[in-house]
Amino acid sequence: MKSRTTVLILLACFLLLGRIAEAQDPKPDEICQRLFETYITRQVKISTKTVMAATHIVAERGRNTGFWKNVLAELRSENSQSEIGCVRVLGKMLATDALARYTIRRQKETGEISAWLASVRLGPNVVAELVQRGEKADRSKLDHYVVALARSRVPETKEFLQSVLRNDNRSDSAKFHAAVGLAQLAETEGVEWLIANSESSQGHVSVGTPRGAAPGGALSACSVAALQQLSDQRLQNKSEWEAWLKNTDIKLLLNRAVAFTDP
Repeated sequence: MKSRTTVLILLACFLLLGRIAEAQDPKPDEICQRLFETYITRQVKISTKTVMAATHIVAERGRNTGFWKNVLAELRSENSQSEIGCVRVLGKMLATDALARYTIRRQKETGEISAWLASVRLGPNVVAELVQRGEKADRSKLDHYVVALARSRVPETKEFLQSVLRNDNRSDSAKFHAAVGLAQLAETEGVEWLIANSESSQGHVSVGTPRGAAPGGALSACSVAALQQLSDQRLQNKSEWEAWLKNTDIKLLLNRAVAFTDP
């Protein structure tokens, strides 16, 4: 009995210490900081593959360690040279948060237990910041913001994505990513745009092509690849996609995400 009481006391102390540690600011993430400074914010010529590898590590590790706050602070520093790098990192973090939301919702609905302890790490101020900056971004940077916000899959991006899709002065690439973002929010407008461009002979997606698209970034190929990921169908021509849309529950797309290559 005495030993049982001792175990319970130790367990209570352990849980208390854990909660105190969670409440405190996390220790500085030196690994993320070094990678971030060396490969993402430094103004030297570095291979794209190396930059993208560092971006992936910072996004994956830094989301859990709170380093996203450092990335957001750098973005707010108005350093035009590191801006796109920061947007890339935050976009990747937001994509993982989106998956976490889906996993948590799925567990509540089905009672399934996932091996991944899903949790949402980034604050809502990240999406708000990206929307605000995206609205002011020039043509060369806008598409990166649209990709990041499409990856987030949150309703707060809807108006921004619609403004991009409906603006005739925006590039085909930015419109494509806006359409995908809207489709993932179960907005018919986005799906219809993708279908309308599934047989286009013009247009090019310059950053963040969907996985599975034929090399080259042709708008038609990217639209079909995005539709295939959203629908889990392998349809090809426009009429087939139009028939699919008429016979599908658009709300099902809330559970689907389009995976992009690194922009």
